[in-house]
Amino acid sequence: MLYLLFEHIRIFMILLNGFIVSVETTDNNETSVIDLRLTYVKVPEARTYYVCQQFEVKDDKPYHVTRFEPIINNTEIIHHMLVFGCEFEMDEKGPHPCDSLDYRCHTWLGKWDVGMDDLIMPENGGVRIGKGSFKYLLLQIHWNNEGASKDETDCSGMRLHATSNLRPYDVGNVQIGQNTIDIPGEASDVLISGTCSSKCTGLMLPRPIYITDVYLHMHGLGTRSALEVHRDREVNERIAYEDNYNYRKPIWHNLNPPVIINPGEPIEIKCWFDSEKGMRYRNKTTSFGQGTQAEMCYAFIRYYPRILGFDQCLQKGNKSLNC
Repeated sequence: MLYLLFEHIRIFMILLNGFIVSVETTDNNETSVIDLRLTYVKVPEARTYYVCQQFEVKDDKPYHVTRFEPIINNTEIIHHMLVFGCEFEMDEKGPHPCDSLDYRCHTWLGKWDVGMDDLIMPENGGVRIGKGSFKYLLLQIHWNNEGASKDETDCSGMRLHATSNLRPYDVGNVQIGQNTIDIPGEASDVLISGTCSSKCTGLMLPRPIYITDVYLHMHGLGTRSALEVHRDREVNERIAYEDNYNYRKPIWHNLNPPVIINPGEPIEIKCWFDSEKGMRYRNKTTSFGQGTQAEMCYAFIRYYPRILGFDQCLQKGNKSLNC
């Protein structure tokens, strides 16, 4: 442990459970940089692979993460990264294939896809970790090893910028979408939708929330997408829209001012797909799946104040999975 003393400022580096935390303290305000980074590992010879690793953070005080910064070691295979909050410690400490135990860490704190910049939290909020919140964090990385190369390695991860000078609100994240997708071959303008229903928002939201950012997510067949809120008297408010979707150039839509969602108001994601023309052409049905050759229809939404348990609101067909 290295200490450097400069009047009222202490800067030190701590090696904790395999990652570096740099901390700067001024009076009672502590700013930390936390690296959640894979232990150097060989990538399996598989086109689609999800690897997970859990980390322990110090919980001496509560912190707000104000920025998530990607650390990319292998640009050829990284598809996306997620950081989850875990309420339990895993026996497996190193990188491992994501399994059912990892998916119990369902509270996602930050999501980054190839082509995105850093994830910046709103000025009045941050993602809470540490004391009274998450002591364990899970890093999930999706490798897209197109040629199933046997020579790839990786030690990518996410850098968290955190402060003990808490902001007014805890930031929450919710994933809304549809887990049943079947897009026929040689078809155009196929619409798939998923709704966080009136029943779900009525049960899951005890008070209004404020949406600050939206990321619309599909794969290679996606052409356009929209997120809508259904207000009273069947008025639809479109809060995010992309009419020329490119999954290689993902966009976080910043909503300024934030959009208010009240309990009982449905939130719907709409996705349009094409398998008929150009580079999107396929002559067989494309279904839902985690690989890039499968499809998805999701909205990833950042909001405040965080509602405990309002992390996912998904459908499988007409069935709501979370309420």
